[in-house]
Amino acid sequence: MTLTAPETHAPGRTLRPRLALVLLALPAMLIAIDISVLSVALPQMAADLRPSPTELLWMNDIYGFMVGGTMITMGAIGDRIGRRRLIVICSAAFAAASALAAFAVEPWMIIATRALMGIAGAAIMPASMALIGRIFPDPKRAVAAMGAYMSCFLTGMAAAPLVGGLMMAHWWWGSVFLLGVPIMAVTLIAAPRLLPESKAPSAGPLDLVSAALSLASILLLVAALKLLVSDGLSWEPAAAAAAGLALGWVFVRRQRASDDPLVDLALLRRPGVARTMWVLFLTALLMGGTSLFWAFYLQDALEFSPLHAAMWLLPSTVAMMVASNLGPWLAKRIDPARVVAGSLAVMAAGFACYTMVSTGAAGLAAVICGSVLATAGIGAAFPFLMNEVISRAPQERAGSAASFVQTANEIGIATGLVVLGSIGTLVYRSQMGGGSWVDDFRAAETTGDTSLLHQSQDAFIEGFRVVGIVGTAIMALVLVLQLVRSRKAAESA
Repeated sequence: MTLTAPETHAPGRTLRPRLALVLLALPAMLIAIDISVLSVALPQMAADLRPSPTELLWMNDIYGFMVGGTMITMGAIGDRIGRRRLIVICSAAFAAASALAAFAVEPWMIIATRALMGIAGAAIMPASMALIGRIFPDPKRAVAAMGAYMSCFLTGMAAAPLVGGLMMAHWWWGSVFLLGVPIMAVTLIAAPRLLPESKAPSAGPLDLVSAALSLASILLLVAALKLLVSDGLSWEPAAAAAAGLALGWVFVRRQRASDDPLVDLALLRRPGVARTMWVLFLTALLMGGTSLFWAFYLQDALEFSPLHAAMWLLPSTVAMMVASNLGPWLAKRIDPARVVAGSLAVMAAGFACYTMVSTGAAGLAAVICGSVLATAGIGAAFPFLMNEVISRAPQERAGSAASFVQTANEIGIATGLVVLGSIGTLVYRSQMGGGSWVDDFRAAETTGDTSLLHQSQDAFIEGFRVVGIVGTAIMALVLVLQLVRSRKAAESA
C-alpha cells in the first residue's frame, strides 16, 4: 500500500540551506497575506466592479476554498512530478493570476484568478514543508527550520491588514494583488538554483477520480460549515455536509483499496501519528473558533475601530512568531516532548483567561493575555507537531503528509467557527431571549440605542466566557492526548 522505492533528488543543491529556507518562506508569507488582505480592498472593489451579493461572497471566499480543497491533490502531484518543479510551476501561475486580478474589469475575473491563486498556494505550502525535511535532515534543525517557516507565515497574517491599508491609502485596489508578482518572480528564478529536487520515481499516474472526490468532499464540508456560521441550521448546510461526508467515505474506501493511493492512510497507523493529528485538529479548532470572538469583542463589545482592533491583535501575533523559534531553541536543552506538553499547558492557561473577560480595562487585559498565551503555546508546539507527522511518513510521500496535516488544520479552523460560534450564540440567545449579536450590535449602532448595545455587550461577553471554559476543557483533553503519546513513545524507545 505504500511506496518503497527510494526518493530521488538532485545532488549538490543544499549547500546554502539558510538561503533555501528564506526562499521557501517568502511565498509562505505572501500566501498568508493573501488569505485576509482582500477584505481591506473589498469595499473599493465592490464599488468599482459592482458584483452581485453572490459574486461578492465568492470573490472573498474562493481563495480559502481552493486552498483547503486542493491541498491533498497538489501534495500528491508534488510527490510525483517533483516538489521543486511544482513550486516553480505554481509560482509562475500565482504571479500570472495576481497580475490578471490586479487589472480585472469583471467580478468573474477576480473569482477565476483568486481560484487559481488558491490552487497554486495549496501546492506551494506542502511542497515547501516536504523540502524542509530534505534540506535539513537533522531532526532538531528540521524543527527549527519549520519554526522559522511558520514565523514568516504568521508575519504575513499579522501584516496583511496593515499592508493592505497602506496600499489602499496610496494606490488602487489592484495593488494588493501586484504585491505577489515580484515575490513569486524571485521564487521562480531562484528555486532551480537553491532548492533540491525530490520525488517518488516509482509513483504511478495521478488518480483523477480520487482527486475529484477529495476536492468535492472537502469543498462541501467547508461550505456546510460556513453556511452554518452565516445562516444557522437549515437544509442547505445539512445537505452539503451529508454529501461531503458521503464522498469522503467513498474517497477513504478508494484509498484503502489502491496500490498507489493519493493519501497513504497507513500513516495514521504509525506510532503516535493519529494522536498528533488529533492534537493538531483540536488546537486548530480552538484557535479558529476563538478568533471569531476576538474580532467582535474588540470592535463591538469595546467599540474599537478596525485599525485600533488590529493593533491590539499584534501582541498575540508577535508572541506566536517568537514562540515558534523559542520552542526549537528550548528543545536543544530539554526533552522536546516536555516542550510540547508545556506549550499546550500554556495554551490552556490562555483559554482560561477568556473566562475572566469583561467590558472594562481588566477584561481587555484578560483577552490580550489569553490571546498571547494561546498563540504562544501553539506557536511553540506547532513545528514539533508538524514535523512529527511529516517525519513519520515515507520520504516519497512527504508532500502528501504535509498536505494531509494542512487540510486537517483548515477543517479544524472551520469546525471551530461552527462549534464555538454555536456555543457562544446559544449563551447569547439565552441571555437576550433570542436574536443574534451581529444583528443586535448593528441595530444598536444604527439606532443609537445604548440600552440594546449594553445588553448585547453583556450577553456576548457571557458567551465569550463560556467559550473560554469549553476551550480550557478541550485543551485539557489535548494535553492528555499528548502526554499519553509521549509516554508510549518513551516506553517503545
